Amino acid sequence: MDIFQLQGLFLVLSAILGYFLHNRLSVRIVSFVNNWINLPLIFLVTYLQRGFEVSDAKIFLTSVIYNFLMFAIVLYLTREIEPFIRGAVLINSIFMNTINLPFSILLAFRGNYEISATVAVAMATLRLPIAMIIFTYLNKGISVIHNTTNNSIIRTNLSRYLPVITFLIGGSLHYIVGSVINFDVINAINLILILIVLYEFGYQIRRVIGEMRIKDVTSKPYMIIYISRILISPILIFLILISLGITSKIIIEQVMVTAIMAPAITNVVWARVYGFGTEIIVKSTLILTPISTIIAIIFLILY
Repeated sequence: MDIFQLQGLFLVLSAILGYFLHNRLSVRIVSFVNNWINLPLIFLVTYLQRGFEVSDAKIFLTSVIYNFLMFAIVLYLTREIEPFIRGAVLINSIFMNTINLPFSILLAFRGNYEISATVAVAMATLRLPIAMIIFTYLNKGISVIHNTTNNSIIRTNLSRYLPVITFLIGGSLHYIVGSVINFDVINAINLILILIVLYEFGYQIRRVIGEMRIKDVTSKPYMIIYISRILISPILIFLILISLGITSKIIIEQVMVTAIMAPAITNVVWARVYGFGTEIIVKSTLILTPISTIIAIIFLILY
């Protein structure tokens, strides 16, 4: 048995460690690592391994249309919510878990997740520009940086652009050194990066779980996330696929399973980088993960 067969166990243990080892020093270290190392490296290793493939154009186009339509829909639904919470609702409504959970479900029920992987790459590419659009729109005409030096402003802005820079570097290097890459090493690096994200998710759970109340997680912002992820998202992406002439059963079921997924755990990092509420990110993700998993499995059984 190799390391990758134990991936699910590692992910669970990482979240558990984050929960129990929550302290000020670990929060500071992991936050720095995720901002400056982890997110950029996830993009670098993803595209270093895969490169840019023209054959994925329709899936990429589907993802582009989906992201901007979801952004418009949720932007309208959240028009009366304050920017701090609204940004978190937008991020968690649009950015779903595109890797670990859908891959595991599809591997167990279909033995293949190739199309889902293509969706994951497209969504990963779009995540930063969409997050930047959300941040810019919600903060237009508002001074959002107080008591900071020019250097700190530059550092904050640079941390937001690093994933784009590493995405371009990784994709370009694929065609230069791709033939000599040890993909086992790349996969191991990617697993470690995801473990760090899960660690942060674990300590974010520790921070908010004691404060969870039914009345809190059934308020309007939460309901918008629930409806967006398990109802609007799959319906919207199905209509986009059909309108683009994509009727393949394999493509539809894999893309639909991805569309049904709960919010991505990395949304915690994105929300913190852009100054949105992380509490609603963690709580809604905790609630939706088991629900979306059950819905996806039922869909595969019936489809």
